[in-house]
Amino acid sequence: MEQVMLRFYPGDRREGFRWLAAYNNRMVGLCNQFSCELCNLPEREKLRDFQGGRLEVALTLHRRPSFWEVKEFYLGHLVAIPEREVREVDEGIEFDISRSNAFLYTTDSGTLLIDPGSMVFNGDEALVKQLITDQRVVATVISHAHLDHINQLGEIRGPVVMTKIAFRLASRHADLERDARMVRVLRGAKMVVPGEPVVLERGLPFRVDTFPLPHSIPETMGFVIKGKMKRVVHLADFKLSGWEGESKAKTLATLGEIAKEQVDILALTITNAHIGGFTPIEVQVIDSLTNITAGAKGRVVITCFSSNLERIRRLTEVAQLLERPVFFYGAGMQNSQELLEIKTEEGASRSKKAAVFVTGCQAEENSVLWRIAGGRNPPFELRPDDTLVFSSRCIPGDEEKLRQMIADLRPRLKRIIVNEGEIKQVGLDKGVEEALTHISGHEYGGGLSLVMEILRPKQILAWPQTSPQIEAFRKIAHELGAEILPETERVIAI
Repeated sequence: MEQVMLRFYPGDRREGFRWLAAYNNRMVGLCNQFSCELCNLPEREKLRDFQGGRLEVALTLHRRPSFWEVKEFYLGHLVAIPEREVREVDEGIEFDISRSNAFLYTTDSGTLLIDPGSMVFNGDEALVKQLITDQRVVATVISHAHLDHINQLGEIRGPVVMTKIAFRLASRHADLERDARMVRVLRGAKMVVPGEPVVLERGLPFRVDTFPLPHSIPETMGFVIKGKMKRVVHLADFKLSGWEGESKAKTLATLGEIAKEQVDILALTITNAHIGGFTPIEVQVIDSLTNITAGAKGRVVITCFSSNLERIRRLTEVAQLLERPVFFYGAGMQNSQELLEIKTEEGASRSKKAAVFVTGCQAEENSVLWRIAGGRNPPFELRPDDTLVFSSRCIPGDEEKLRQMIADLRPRLKRIIVNEGEIKQVGLDKGVEEALTHISGHEYGGGLSLVMEILRPKQILAWPQTSPQIEAFRKIAHELGAEILPETERVIAI
C-alpha cells in the first residue's frame, strides 16, 4: 500500500462517487464503499455535491485484480482533499475554473469574454455561467473552433465574434446536441478573419486586434487587448510553426511587431512546457504517413482528431495521388469531409487499397473503432492485411480505455501503428509499431521561452498549472523576471 496525490476526473455523476484517474499505467478508481475502514469518510462526504471538473486528492492505493483483463488496477482510499479543491463561491455554487478556457477582461464600461468553453464535457455549465455572473459582457470572442473553447456558448448574452470555421463547427455541435441556446447565440454571430480588428460597439474603453496563429485547427487567432490601464496579449492554444518552414518566421515577426509596445499580461497555454526544443512543422507527419500509405499491402485505416482539418485534407490528397480511394466513417470524420468538400468514389470503402478515415483515436464511446473493437454493430470490419494508424496522441487519463480498445483490435489485423512514445505512455503490448504520426498543436518549452523573450510581459496567465508543465515553465519565467499569476485568476481589470 502506498500514499500518493492524484488528479481525478468525474465519470457518470448519477453513480455517486465514481471518479477515475491513472497511476503507473493502471486505472485508479476512487473507493465508494459505504463504510470503508480505510477511507476518511468525513472528507469523502465533501464529494457528494462537488461540481468541479477535476479533483486532486491524497489517497492510499491498493492493488486489485481486474475483472476485464489480466492486469491489475488500483482502488484508491481517500485520505484528504486540499481546501482549494472544494470551495464555495457566490450563491453557493462550487466549481473549478482551472478546467475552463474562459477569461474576462473587465472595464468600468463593460467586459470582454474570451473563449466560453470548458474541458469538462459532462454538462457542467457552472464554469462559464458563474464566471460571467454580475458582469456586463459587451462582446465574446472565440480564438479557435476546438470544442473546449466554444462548448458553453449557450450560457452567454451579447454579440459573439468568431471565424467562419469556428462558426461552422459550433453550428454543427449545436445541431448534434440539439442545443437551442447555442443556436440562438450563433444566429447573431459576427465573422472575423485573423488579422482584422474586432468591431465593437462605440464608446468602449478597450480595443481588440486579432492575428493568425498556427495550431491544430485552421483559423486560430491570438488577440491584443488594449484597455486604459493594461495591454494584454492573449495567445491561448498555439504553436510557432504551421505547415511550412517559413511559418515560424511569420509568427515570430508578428510577435516582434506586437512587442514594440509594452505587454503587461501574457495569457497562454503551457501544455508542452516540459518538452525541450520547438514543436516540429506539421508537414513531417504527412511525409511519415505517406511512407506508411505507400508501403501498406491492404487498406490504410487512419484515425485522428476530426478537427485536424488540414491534416485530413493533405492525407486525402496523398491517398488519391497513390491511387487509393478515400472513405469516411463516423460523425466527426463525415463532418470534416463535408467541411473540406471531399468527394468519395462509389464503392471506395470496399476497395482493397482504400484509405479509410475513422473516429475513435481516444477510444470514445460509440466511435467507429470502439464499435469495431467491441463488436457493437460496426459500420465495417477490419481485414488481416489492413494497416491501422493512430495519427494522434493519447489524452492523459484515457490510457486505460485506449489500451483496452487496441488490445481488442490487435487480433483483427497485422499492423497497428501509433505515434512515437505512445507504447510507453499507454502501456501497449508487443506487436504495436511506432512512427511519427502526430505533431502537437501546442508549443514546446523552447518555443515558449522564445515567445517570452520577445514579448517580455510583466505578468503571465499560464494554464494548465499542473506537473510537470508548471515546474518547467517557472524556470522560464524566473529567468525573465515575469510574475506567474494563479490559473484561477480569470477576471482581469484592464
